This record gives sequence, C-alpha cells and structure tokens, in this order.
Amino acid sequence: MSRNLSILFLLLVSLSGCREETVQITLPTLELNWNASSADERQSSWDAMVGRWYGDRVDEDGARIQWITQRYADGTYQVDFRSTSTRGHVENSTELGQWGLAGPIYFGFFRGWLEGDAFTPSDPSKADNYDAYNVISLTDDLMIYDSLTTGTRYEARRVPEGFHIPDAATETRL
Repeated sequence: MSRNLSILFLLLVSLSGCREETVQITLPTLELNWNASSADERQSSWDAMVGRWYGDRVDEDGARIQWITQRYADGTYQVDFRSTSTRGHVENSTELGQWGLAGPIYFGFFRGWLEGDAFTPSDPSKADNYDAYNVISLTDDLMIYDSLTTGTRYEARRVPEGFHIPDAATETRL
C-alpha cells in the first residue's frame, strides 16, 4: 500500500507541472435583429443583396470614401473605390472577392486587386482579407451594416447598372 501511495504521489507531482495555458478572447456581442428562418426567406435576403450598391462616407481622418459594390448571385463581388484626401488627392482601386450572408451576418473574402486587365491576388493567410458585418437593415434600395471589426456603420443605396462614382465637380449625392 505504501508503494501505491508513493506512486500516486509521484504521479500527482509530475502532473502538476503539465498545465495547459488557455487564452481567452472576447467576441463582440451581436444584437441579432434578423429573423429569416425558412429557406425561402434566406434566399430572398440573398437575392436582395445581389446588384449594384453605392456608398459614400467620410472617415475619421476626413478623407471621403466612395464605393460601388457589384454583388453577383454566384457569391462573387467587385468593389470600385474612390478615396479623396482632405487635400483633394484622389485614388481609385478595384477589389475582387467572394461574399455571403448567413442570418444577419454579411461577410466578404477579399481575393485581390484588379488594375486594368491585370489581377493581383491577395494573401489568403492574412486575417485582414476577411470581413464580417452585422446587417442592421436591408430593403430593396438601402442597406445599413456595421463592421464587426471596427464598429463602423456603412450605408449603401441600390443604383442602376450604368451608375458610376460621380466626379466631385458634377456630383449629385444620393
């Protein structure tokens, strides 16, 4: 019995050094205001997001960001951006990727940049190439959604197929 007690004691002492460290992360709390429970309702929400959408906002640095997102029914997208600095410097870029919608969560997977006809792929191992948003409101002509990463609120309005980002000189705000 003394031998069994000694073995048990040695086992407990040796295991006390084998502690697994766990890391706790904090996830954002979502107020899920979406109730699309049937397959038809989920498909209807998906279909509502397909099309051409225009957004325009001023970021925290005072730069104006305008974009047109073209979402396709096959889950791919193209976003054309125009960024105008407070000094008037304009930069245009085009991104390509995949998108999806699960309940109130809209997500995008950035796959790369399009410059003319040349495609430059992004690095799929970089976390910043993946975005998720909480869809606050989705109607036929307006989408309001919040970034789960930054909390930034975005608004985009449906626009017709031929619509392009307006020039500052000839601009009409939607």
